[in-house]
Amino acid sequence: MISVFGLPLNRAREILASAGIEATFEETRSKKGVDGGTDARVIRQIPLDEGHATLLYAVFRTEPIEANP
Repeated sequence: MISVFGLPLNRAREILASAGIEATFEETRSKKGVDGGTDARVIRQIPLDEGHATLLYAVFRTEPIEANP
């Protein structure tokens, strides 16, 4: 199966769909959470069979926070 580990969620979805793989998406997050996250990335890919997979993703904050606006 094609690996989409670490890719942005939308790109991973496109790649798997073009390969004919149906995917289910599940979000995970830390207990404290991350405010202002905008970058959803695949952190685990679980192949179920040849045509199906589950992708676990997390939303990361990749833009710095201004200390003194």
